[in-house]
Amino acid sequence: MKTDPFVIKKYPKWHPIRLAFTARARLIEQEARWNFPKYALAEKIIPNLPPAPDADYSNTAVTPVQMQHLLYALSATEHLTDTVVVEVGSYRGVTTQVLARATARKVIAVDPYIGYGGSDEDYRLFQSNTAGLLNLIHERVSSGEAVRTWKHEPVSLVFIDALHDYVNTGFDIEAWSSLMVDGGILAMHDTDQKSFAGTRKAVFDACHNAKQFAHPNNLTLIYLEKSN
Repeated sequence: MKTDPFVIKKYPKWHPIRLAFTARARLIEQEARWNFPKYALAEKIIPNLPPAPDADYSNTAVTPVQMQHLLYALSATEHLTDTVVVEVGSYRGVTTQVLARATARKVIAVDPYIGYGGSDEDYRLFQSNTAGLLNLIHERVSSGEAVRTWKHEPVSLVFIDALHDYVNTGFDIEAWSSLMVDGGILAMHDTDQKSFAGTRKAVFDACHNAKQFAHPNNLTLIYLEKSN
């Protein structure tokens, strides 16, 4: 499995292992920006979807069109019984709320809220937006720690919207794929912004040969097909 960037952060800043990891990560990010068009995946918009749900879109970067596609993926995985839904990076809990309200499956929200886009105010809003959702479980740990200590059912849908660079997105894709059932859907946000070029490259490297479920602007969804 790819190296967990949060494990690397446990080393002092000037430790050779951390220095080497950081240098490599920065080189990859630079290459991803230079070759941004090379890592584009084909657009695939699902027609005639139900209207976007009411949600506080001012507190999420997920657009109504993206939310429609996430809910379509949620519906498409309902037949995968005895599974859970995972959201990696929950921010203010808007998508968490929408997903949890739309399924009877458990929804596992993974976000440590220790900075990196997760402030105390974000956590307060997450708690407010998800209060009363009986099928929601919040794992307040890093992505890698959640995978290593996993105690829930297998996963049928994962929505990755956490740290947006090559090493973190690449790790999240590989780590969470290991817990998914065959035919599950992996959804990744912010895949078409040049400011997150590393995320686009990570998705391309991991998924360009995979069967695409959908790809509206800035959201890529693929089927997970495990070899026998």
